[in-house]
Amino acid sequence: MPLEIDTLGTARFGATLARTIDVSATPQQLNTKAAELGVQMLSTRVNCGELDRIHALEADGHRLMDSLIYYTRSLRQPIAEDGKKTDLTIRGATIEDASSAAGVARMAFKNYFGHFHSDPKLETASADAAYVEWAETSFHRLSDTRPAFIAQLSGRTVGFLTLQRNAPEEWEIILNAVAPDSQGQGIYGQLVTAAINHAASQVDNKEEGRILISTQLNNYAVQRVWTRQGFHIDHGLYTFHKWYDEAANPKGDL
Repeated sequence: MPLEIDTLGTARFGATLARTIDVSATPQQLNTKAAELGVQMLSTRVNCGELDRIHALEADGHRLMDSLIYYTRSLRQPIAEDGKKTDLTIRGATIEDASSAAGVARMAFKNYFGHFHSDPKLETASADAAYVEWAETSFHRLSDTRPAFIAQLSGRTVGFLTLQRNAPEEWEIILNAVAPDSQGQGIYGQLVTAAINHAASQVDNKEEGRILISTQLNNYAVQRVWTRQGFHIDHGLYTFHKWYDEAANPKGDL
């Protein structure tokens, strides 16, 4: 099947949302399956180097919503945890941290610039809430291959980071945030350091081990942190949306 229904997004935005899962599917194949499933909006991610596919999607009515840039770092060398604030604690998360992580996400992702926020047909408040739900759900699904870290400043949760093991020698930082009133103090860098060191401790082959992380192209501040910690650019993806029911306007219906 070239696409799948986005169950959470459908419930959140009040329209039938789907995502492309077969990167080789043609626009015609996507349109046929979307019609079968009653899809109203399809989200498709494409490597930024695939110009023929990008042009075909644009010609078929897909509109660019965001540009993701992926960074990678070898796990050959861990990072020394120096210079940590004395009142800052970085620790492994538990399910009991779900509500506090959601609280941080609620503040940090307000009016963010992800692909849901960029789509004028989707309500901004619902796009904000999608990140909160994502954070909370991640903490309810913690496991050895999906751990998370919490940052606490003087006992108050001010940041979080979630990880995922993609392969035996590859980890990826999935979702992370620091509360706006606690930014600029090096907390985010300490969370990333904890993630790197945890991933490095879990791979058997340090020479082959690597960790990935991504963000929107115009999120410059975090990219400066990553480059200081030894990350380098790996690849980029464009996110396109296509609306099949132009009469539907979930933004006005919510």
